[in-house]
Amino acid sequence: MKQLLPVATTLLLVACTAIPVKTLYKLATADLMTVDPTILRVAAQMPDWVAPRPDGVKLELGMKRDGETPINERFNLEAIPLALEGKTLADNAKPGYTLYAYRLAPADIPRLQHFRDTLKAKKADGGKKPEASMGVGVDACRKTELPAGKIPATTFLQLDRESGYLPLLVDYDLRQKVEGKELAALIPPC
Repeated sequence: MKQLLPVATTLLLVACTAIPVKTLYKLATADLMTVDPTILRVAAQMPDWVAPRPDGVKLELGMKRDGETPINERFNLEAIPLALEGKTLADNAKPGYTLYAYRLAPADIPRLQHFRDTLKAKKADGGKKPEASMGVGVDACRKTELPAGKIPATTFLQLDRESGYLPLLVDYDLRQKVEGKELAALIPPC
């Protein structure tokens, strides 16, 4: 069965929010085993006074099965020029915001493939099927003091070239308190 089991999307931290229907469908029908790691992309759109921290954009993959130790892999993604990302991402540009694009580092592709091979072996070993998860995170910093009002940010994911960049969290308000922390602590000065 083709599926990308629970997709946890984060911007700064795990956040519960609505994911657009088109994106939900694509995520539900995507197969983690066949996503080309050279095409996999993450993008973030933030107010101009916010920026991703160095090594702050990550992809997290996990698998767990009852009675076994969970396996988790974290990949720090590398920045790529927006000019290389084509029209689907550029169409999302808006005044007062900056778009950032990231990819899996070529050196990390073998580690991703090892994760896939392990998942495939666990699915084929006759035991209970493992649950797989995928998360995207962007840790940010601020160039100025925090302004009053909402602070909307959007994250995108590209699983294939045909679908382009799919919005994950759209205009997520960074001002929300999460896990009892204040925004100033979550988005420190750059």
